Amino acid sequence: MSPRRPCLRLSSALASLALLTVFGAAAGAADAHRTKVARKPLNDHDNAAVDRAKAGAALRLHDPDCLKVLTDFTDDRGRTLEDRLEPWGMSAADYVLSIPFIDGAAAPPCKKSRVQLATVPGMFPVFVCPGGVSHLNSRFSSVQAREPAVAEYMVIHEMLHTLGLGENPPSTFEITDQVRERCR
Repeated sequence: MSPRRPCLRLSSALASLALLTVFGAAAGAADAHRTKVARKPLNDHDNAAVDRAKAGAALRLHDPDCLKVLTDFTDDRGRTLEDRLEPWGMSAADYVLSIPFIDGAAAPPCKKSRVQLATVPGMFPVFVCPGGVSHLNSRFSSVQAREPAVAEYMVIHEMLHTLGLGENPPSTFEITDQVRERCR
């Protein structure tokens, strides 16, 4: 056995502990948030729309220019979102694919008629708000069908929130405009 193996195990253990410490507070807050909103899976139509948008967003996040959105914004402590992603040990493309999206019918932000996706900064899941043309599907699935690129920008926007980006400032429009500019 090489003398490095125990150090690697120790560094892996320390990395795991760091992840628990960094994300422990967010997980506790997320648990509290989950008790307020029932976790209901998406219907098949909305799930397919989200999967298409996440796949497109992941492709965009392979572009170095698009990845700059992770350094364009910071969390409430001034850390870049790239720094917030680092402990996850995955690329932005893999991260966006791993984000859970659920039915947001009971989520308070989805009560607003113009909200399509919502999340709490630094937490999962992303809520998909209902109220599409058929009222059986989401407003988001309607956008994804009409304007796939816009839906992909929206997914990246929500990804930034899961990494800790708050709003106001920057406004929701400023965030989306920056994503659109970087990820064309």
